[in-house]
Amino acid sequence: MKILFITNYFHPVQGGVENHVYNLSKELIKLGHSVEVWCSDRSRDNIILKNEDLVGKIKIRRFPALFKVGDFGVIFPGIFSELRNNNFDIIHVHVYRHLHNLIPLFTRTACILTPHWPNYPKNLRSRTTNFLIEIFDNILGKFILDKYKKILCITDLEKEWFIKKFKIKKSKLIIIPNGVSKKDLIKKDKKITKVKNVLSLGRQHRSKGFDQVIKIAKFFPDVNFIIAGAEDNDTERLKNLASKNTKILTNISEKQKKSLLKKADIFIHPSHYEGFGIVILEAFASKIPVIASNKGGIPWVVGKAGLIFEDNNLKDLKNKLELLTKNNELRKELSEKGYKRVKNFTWKKIVLGLEKTYNHTLFKFS
Repeated sequence: MKILFITNYFHPVQGGVENHVYNLSKELIKLGHSVEVWCSDRSRDNIILKNEDLVGKIKIRRFPALFKVGDFGVIFPGIFSELRNNNFDIIHVHVYRHLHNLIPLFTRTACILTPHWPNYPKNLRSRTTNFLIEIFDNILGKFILDKYKKILCITDLEKEWFIKKFKIKKSKLIIIPNGVSKKDLIKKDKKITKVKNVLSLGRQHRSKGFDQVIKIAKFFPDVNFIIAGAEDNDTERLKNLASKNTKILTNISEKQKKSLLKKADIFIHPSHYEGFGIVILEAFASKIPVIASNKGGIPWVVGKAGLIFEDNNLKDLKNKLELLTKNNELRKELSEKGYKRVKNFTWKKIVLGLEKTYNHTLFKFS
């Protein structure tokens, strides 16, 4: 099967969507499929990347970006004319509310969409952006979504959101979640000792809510709090807020991330909104007990394998962390539950489900 992924950004740009596309591509190639990724020629920092590239066996084509829209969107219309001569079996589009969502109007090839649940709270966006979103959803949303053969949701909560907001048929919505590599599942049990290190991982964007961790750190003077990830619009503020027992690490390598996970005793994911939260799975894979906010798809990802706190409720977050620091048995129990849960989210298993969806789509609509 010849598969085309279309997304705003791709390798070497890092992020949840980018990692999702990369891992799907890698596993599909292992199954014998051909995969190509089309994206803009920009990084999030507006650096121009070369037009063609190869990562492993993934062929990348980058198209000139006319301009960026906020932190996440980019306009690269050159893909539309290029689609006229395509010979792909499946076109798999990523992220909803972007110009490239119009792709089904420019090709007869079967198109599938992974929206990555864009239901961000209004207070995390500008008034202008919220206004434009309402216009897009009310005028174009249902029309565009109906053009896709399947819509792949990353959680059950996202599936219910699309049913309620756009009246999409249940049969059209398939759950294909995010995942981790099987090799990331550590084999040895973590020794439960006194809590020394609390870790948070993610792009240092205001939507991630890392300031909540810094604000409670003062109540745990004997614990080291580490917030690590790609530098973004909240990095400077976090550094200014940081207390003596808090470290802000930027642009860490994969090797550094694994080292931090290995040393962590507790993982906190305080995001104000997250469609999924792959870092939660990474913590589960490292047998670290998790505390996470109650926003977006996070509670679905955590399930009963971690503790959930009310977003922006510092007292609740402090109490949950205090509970874990004092209760070694609970930490052990949650680390075991998390490890058991993450085994259902390996990329290998996920891609087998995706391949089945592709085959069903081609069979039904050929």
